[in-house]
Amino acid sequence: MFSENLKKYRNLFGLTQEQLAIEINNVLNSEYTKSNVQSWERGINPKLDVISAIAEILEIPEQYLFDDSENAIDFIVRKRIPDLKDIIEHTKKIPLFNGYVGAGSGGVIENFSNKYVYIDVSSVDKKYADETVLALTVIGDSMEPYVQRDDIILFTPITDGQYNLQDGKYIIQTINGTMVKNLTFKTNGNIVISSCNPAYPPEEIDFNESQERLDILGVVVGRILKN
Repeated sequence: MFSENLKKYRNLFGLTQEQLAIEINNVLNSEYTKSNVQSWERGINPKLDVISAIAEILEIPEQYLFDDSENAIDFIVRKRIPDLKDIIEHTKKIPLFNGYVGAGSGGVIENFSNKYVYIDVSSVDKKYADETVLALTVIGDSMEPYVQRDDIILFTPITDGQYNLQDGKYIIQTINGTMVKNLTFKTNGNIVISSCNPAYPPEEIDFNESQERLDILGVVVGRILKN
């Protein structure tokens, strides 16, 4: 719980992992680094003095770093940071799937977890603003530099029959697993599947075979980078 809340509030305050480490060092006269913050956000709890310093830097009670209720966000809006009110009012809670979406290697989507990510709805393409948005963690390197391993992809599901699609980034299902890829829709009906990383060659799928080899699950509408 602490690791998830730390990342949530750090992002909410617009601090990078390196910036937070610097702020902690200023408070404690210590030598913490970005790597320390990364380890805390992966589940390793810091020392008590670090927790106190983080709470001081973020101007929130320490217990809110261990509280997964909505009270903490409400508190920040009403009591501590009035200038963040507009940002927080436009924050959306997005379900995060168990499993991974592959970027180079095939991923596996299992089911919804009990975890969520928070996004600024203004960062999502306006045409998808009213759509359901879901989140998946990335594994692999084929979509670098757009996303890297452990970054999060935001997407809106494609309903049955909704295949009037434009070139862009999509969540797809193939025999190799669930992946995030660039799709280009050619005039002859063929689909080109490509990566952002030039080390991965593109693949063109014949229209007549595409439905057997490719299922388009969703349109990518945003991303959350780990750094």
